[in-house]
Formats: sequence, structure tokens, C-alpha cells
Amino acid sequence: MGYRKGERPVVKKLRAYDADHPVAKCIAGGDPWMRAWITQMCTSWPMIAKKTGISPARIGELDKGADPVADEVEKLAVLWWVTPDGLRRSIIDARARIEPT
Repeated sequence: MGYRKGERPVVKKLRAYDADHPVAKCIAGGDPWMRAWITQMCTSWPMIAKKTGISPARIGELDKGADPVADEVEKLAVLWWVTPDGLRRSIIDARARIEPT
């Protein structure tokens, strides 16, 4: 990755998933978990496939509501700078919004 002269790299750090997380706000507004993460973290399907090794077909399945396996959760958590538990929590939150309890 190249930088322009004088440009500083963006420092990224792990952020806890909580009610103040931008993804949590999207989920609270009704977005599905995968769409909320893709939108808020500005990641395209090709970027996710390249950086995680998850196939575009599988990303499509996840986007349509398929359950991610543990390995996928780990890879996506690293990509989106969140803990695996935080990513799982976001999935639970999104499902709670659409499934009657």
C-alpha cells in the first residue's frame, strides 16, 4: 500500500462491540448483521473474500442469513477490528430484532 508524502497511516485498534458501536446502531435500526458490518466498516465482498479467504458465494449466503462457522467468525472479527465474541453478539442482536421472542 502506498502513501502520499506526509500522509500518516490510519491507526486501527480493536473496538468492543457495545450499544455505542456504529454497527450496533445499524442493527438496532433493523439492518441484518452482515449488511451492518459491511456498510459501517466499508468493506466490499471482494475485499472480504481477499482478506479472509471466504468465498464470494459463502459471503452471499451469510448476507442472506446463513449461520457463520467459528472459523468465519474469527476471520471476520480480525477484518473488522472487533472481538469474535463481539461479532457473535452482533449476530444475536440482529436475530433478536427479526425473530419473535
